[in-house]
Amino acid sequence: MKSLIVLILVFLTNLTYSQGIVINEIMSSNNSVFYDDDGDTPDWLELYNSGTSQLNLLGYYLSDDSLLINKWQFGEVSVEPGAYLVVFASDKDTNMTYWHTNFKISADGEQLILSDPNGTIVDQVYVPASLTDISYGRISDGAAAWSFQTPSPGSANTGQEIAGLADSVHTSIPPGFYNSSISIGLSAGTSEIYFTLDGSDPGMESSKYSGPVNISATTILKAVSFKEGYLPSPVAYYSYIINENTNLPVISLSTDPDNLFDSDSGIFINYEEDWEKPAHVEFFEDDKSLGFSENVGINIYGGYTRRFAQKSLGVKFKSKYGKNELDYDLFPGFSVKTFKSFIMRNSGNDFEQTHIRDAFMQTLVKDLEIDYLEYRPAVTFINGEYWGIYNIREKISEHYIANRHGVDPDNIDMMDGYSAYNDDENDPDGEYGLWVGNLEAVHGDTVNYKQLIDYLYTQDLTTDAAYNFINSMIDLDECLLYYAAQVYYNSQDWPANNSKYWRERSPEGRWRWILFDLDFGFNLYEWNNEGNSEDHVNYLFSGDPSQRPQSKPVESTFIPRKLVENPKIKIRFINQVADLLNSNFKTDRVLNIMNNIADHIADDIGRHRERFGLRGDNLDRLISFAQQRPDYLRGHVSDFFDCGIKSQININSIEGGGTVKVNSLSVRSMDIPWSGLYFMQNPVPLKAIPDKGYKFDGWTGAVNSVEDSIEIIDDRTAILSAYFSVDSTTANEIVINEINYNSAETFNTGDWIELFNRSGEAVDIGGWYFSDSDTAHKYIMPAGTILSPGEYLVLVENDSAFTANFPGVLNYLSETGFGLEGAGEFIQLVNDGGKIVDSLTYDDAAPWPAEADGLGSTLELIDPVRDNSAPGSWIASPGNGTPGKANSTLTDVNYNISSQIPDNYSLSQNYPNPFNPKTNIKYSIPKHGYISLKVYNQLGQEISIIFEGYSRAGVYEVVFDGTGLASGVYFYRLLADDYAITKKLILLK
Repeated sequence: MKSLIVLILVFLTNLTYSQGIVINEIMSSNNSVFYDDDGDTPDWLELYNSGTSQLNLLGYYLSDDSLLINKWQFGEVSVEPGAYLVVFASDKDTNMTYWHTNFKISADGEQLILSDPNGTIVDQVYVPASLTDISYGRISDGAAAWSFQTPSPGSANTGQEIAGLADSVHTSIPPGFYNSSISIGLSAGTSEIYFTLDGSDPGMESSKYSGPVNISATTILKAVSFKEGYLPSPVAYYSYIINENTNLPVISLSTDPDNLFDSDSGIFINYEEDWEKPAHVEFFEDDKSLGFSENVGINIYGGYTRRFAQKSLGVKFKSKYGKNELDYDLFPGFSVKTFKSFIMRNSGNDFEQTHIRDAFMQTLVKDLEIDYLEYRPAVTFINGEYWGIYNIREKISEHYIANRHGVDPDNIDMMDGYSAYNDDENDPDGEYGLWVGNLEAVHGDTVNYKQLIDYLYTQDLTTDAAYNFINSMIDLDECLLYYAAQVYYNSQDWPANNSKYWRERSPEGRWRWILFDLDFGFNLYEWNNEGNSEDHVNYLFSGDPSQRPQSKPVESTFIPRKLVENPKIKIRFINQVADLLNSNFKTDRVLNIMNNIADHIADDIGRHRERFGLRGDNLDRLISFAQQRPDYLRGHVSDFFDCGIKSQININSIEGGGTVKVNSLSVRSMDIPWSGLYFMQNPVPLKAIPDKGYKFDGWTGAVNSVEDSIEIIDDRTAILSAYFSVDSTTANEIVINEINYNSAETFNTGDWIELFNRSGEAVDIGGWYFSDSDTAHKYIMPAGTILSPGEYLVLVENDSAFTANFPGVLNYLSETGFGLEGAGEFIQLVNDGGKIVDSLTYDDAAPWPAEADGLGSTLELIDPVRDNSAPGSWIASPGNGTPGKANSTLTDVNYNISSQIPDNYSLSQNYPNPFNPKTNIKYSIPKHGYISLKVYNQLGQEISIIFEGYSRAGVYEVVFDGTGLASGVYFYRLLADDYAITKKLILLK
């Protein structure tokens, strides 16, 4: 048998040599070994001609798919006998100095196939999972045996086999913050350790470790180990930050100093070049715990601001460095947790002034439906040296769009700049009617964009048909919000610059604009504060080159100028400006946000300015702008659009359960009285929106109408009230009250939901069904299932898992036969007549409570009378939930026992009284509003909150449980609006 094996090996060796052209060497994780024409380091493979004659590869194929061996084909290229041909597996599908295939080689292992023009396989090899910068090659050129070895692209294989990596380096003290000098021990098994303390890459020429390393100042310790027959270990990075105090998070960035400061290759010296260099980033949270530590690529970011001493940096996560994305809560409270890159920004043109300008302006609108950039300031050290405050920002890319909007990053059009037809008949350059501008398709192509421009240039835009077409091409809500924000900011480096917009490449895809680089706004360079009064409205919509000749407004303002030719769009824009000035851009709010952001960096900004020799903060310029800009902007809008003087709309009352929509603003009962300034000659739409279970009854005041939608025009001061009442025909008697969609691993109950009967009557729910977004999922309630007033019922996915964790809960039904989506989904309760009784779509991302997503909590409805389709109506349970009983926000049962609306507030005497340990309390609420019902002892100390929150009108009954209280006299008090009443209750045990 052994002889047969030897014979086969000899035969295979001879066969290999007889083939002529063979796959000779492969690298599937190339970090720094071999660069292509673009300066990238793609995967590569080497072919070797082991024959005796020249071989032309025209028509040969390479593939990583055995079912598609003709995946990529060579053009005209010949390989001499004994010669090599290196091919990059880059997915670029081109031919430069080297051929590039249309695929990459998986570092996790895959098949690689070479075939001739007839489709006959010439050679194939399985590439095992590989380490970075190690090749997998034949022991000698063309031989049968393979091994991991030192790479040799385009030259003879070394035959030097690599057993693996040397032992990893470990440290006796973790990286982090220390108040005094420390002594650090290093270990790496039987390997020898070499280290550096200046950020330079360690090698055998570096300091050899022989004993503890003493560190007395902020230092980056980089260490590597060596072992004969092994590759060097991965470099270990440890940041030790000594005697530093800051309330901000900290970034410690390390890279070989030559990558930054070398006269020929350093990116801080050659800052105009878009070079990418390897680096390592450690991120420490506000509490100085280590958040993440990753190998990355860095490059200089920005335009003119590259010249500043503190240079903006792009930080990129790529597989060749380590992870190809960062999964981390980089911006706390932000829904996106995955990043391919982020920016360490020097505050752009605001670098020498406030250091917050762009971030502050974007924060003003981050709660609106607009594409903006998140912000988080961080103190930074580069190779252990203090490098000031950087603003961590999102990076605009296809991944930014994908993460925010859930679209395919490879299926978008993204534009940078502008292009349009020159419609200036008096253009001195003679470019009238020509396509001009600086448009660049960052992703996708310009086809759809040019269709939009052609339409705007050639069609009558005043018609309803034009409005409908434009609305199908542009997300007008977002676009007009974007324009309104920019004219308020007086963003002077826009739209000729800093203009990016995108659409999903689908029939429903519409163009949206992205706010970024707003540094020229809010009076940056107008030292006499003239920027406060600059008429940006005229600049944006006039097309007059004299407004700002250097910005070429004829081309860059083409789209906004054309849009407002349509009367509906013009009305919408005017009202959008008014909405913002009545809400997000109200002076008090603007100043409050500005001060909060400035205060957040106040303890560190002095040192930052000293580090870079900067002057004062000039926050007074922002303050004066915030104070003066609203009046100026209202005047600009009124003058340009001739839409009249200021008009005030007052909502004095919202009775019952509902919301009033004033154009785009939502006014709730808690906001009353509300007032806003609009324009007399511009119609303002108002719409009354009833809460779930309510109906709209009518308007009184400036307009008396039962129509839910009205308009206000030509009214200097319009005073209105809106009235809602319970709609007994649609009010949901059974509600989804609690949801467990992703249990903690340590308390896995399976998925379940809780139903609650908030009506005053028993309801037969037999034959009703519960379902989710999958139409095949349907759980039908057993016949005769009765839910009494104030009673709960749990629907359980897994009987055994649920009862094992909640053995005392008996009021449940099982098994539903399906679970709930951990990423959120639509769920509904449908009665036996097919009518939806209750429905909602929950989510695992903000504004929904994140603690319910695998961290042990459930989603609890704060109050059964609240709209459970609204995220703000839910909280995360403090424990593992309360299935089958009242949620944690309520002491016990709190339910509406009457569909009739009472005329007055009232609080009944509790019964029984005296009681032990429970008693019932009944109260009446004549209108929707905020109430509290609390229990106090004889000293007036609050001992229990029975209910506190918003409640709709109705008659309610609650149960107060005195378990744990001593016998005695207590008082319960109801507060609502200006109504207050207190009654006595007696606990006897």
